[in-house]
Amino acid sequence: MALKIILKKIALVVLAAIVYICLLPLWPGRRKNKLMIIRYHSVGDFRRHEVNVKASAFRKQMRFLNKYLKPISLESALHLLRGKLPIPTRAVVVTFDDGYKDNYINAYPVLKSQGIPATIFLTAGYIGSGKILPHDKGDNPAYNQFLAWYEVKQMASAGIEFGSHTINHANLGSGRFDIQSEIEDSKKIIEKELGAKVRAISYPFGLITDFGEEAKRISVKSGYACGCSAMNGVNDFNSDMFELRRIGIEGSDNMFTFRAKLNGALDLLEIKDWPVFIKILNMCNRMIGV
Repeated sequence: MALKIILKKIALVVLAAIVYICLLPLWPGRRKNKLMIIRYHSVGDFRRHEVNVKASAFRKQMRFLNKYLKPISLESALHLLRGKLPIPTRAVVVTFDDGYKDNYINAYPVLKSQGIPATIFLTAGYIGSGKILPHDKGDNPAYNQFLAWYEVKQMASAGIEFGSHTINHANLGSGRFDIQSEIEDSKKIIEKELGAKVRAISYPFGLITDFGEEAKRISVKSGYACGCSAMNGVNDFNSDMFELRRIGIEGSDNMFTFRAKLNGALDLLEIKDWPVFIKILNMCNRMIGV
C-alpha cells in the first residue's frame, strides 16, 4: 500500500504542475458558481489504507480551508442548490465516509477548534459493533475501529451532521445486497439513535457502477434529500442531487496537490471515473500487488 501511495503522490504532483503551467491560465473562472464537496475517510497516523490522511496533514488542510475558502454545512449547500441561490465564492463542504473512530479522536477536535461544519456518513451496521471492514482485515484492528454511538451523539450535539453509508458498506451495484434495506433501514437506524432526520446518503465505493439508477430511485423514495458519489468534480444548479460529485482527499496528497484539487488544477482526475480507466487502474493495482 505504501508503494501505491508514493506512486500516486508523484503522479499527482507532476499532473498538477503541468496543468498549472499549461492549462489553468485558460480557465480563470473555473470554480465560479461551483460547489466543492471534499471527501475524507480516516484521519490518523497509523492506519495503512491509501485513503487515510495523517493527523498533521488534516490540521494543515483545515487551517487552509478556514483561511482561504468558505466552509459551509451540507445542509446549507443543499438549500443553495435546490433554491438555485448564489453559491458563495470558494464554498466548500467537508464530508467523511464510513464512520471511523478516528473521526472523533483526531478530526472532530480540529473541526471544532476551526469552527468548520462537516457531515459524517455512517456505515450503520458497524457503529458500536466492534467489527472492522473486510478491506481493513490486513491492518492492525486497533486503527480501523468504528465510532461508538455515544461518540456520534456527542458530535451531533455539537453540530456535526450525519448521513447514511448503508448498513454493511454495500456495493449497491453488485447485485449482492438488498438495496432497499441497505438504503432505507440504515436511515432508520441512524434516525432512531440520534432522534433526528437523516437527509443524505453516500454510496459506498461511489462510482456510477457502484450504485446506479435503482439506488438513486430508492434513495428518493426513502426520503433522502441528496446522494453523494465518489466521482471527482464540483456541483452547480444543474447537478443531479442524487449524484453529487466530491473531491477525494487521501494520504497521497500534500498541500500542493490539496490546493490543486480545490482550485481545479487536478480536474483531469475526472477521467479516472470512466469505466475504461477503472479497468486500467484495477489492472495496475494487481500489478503492484494491492
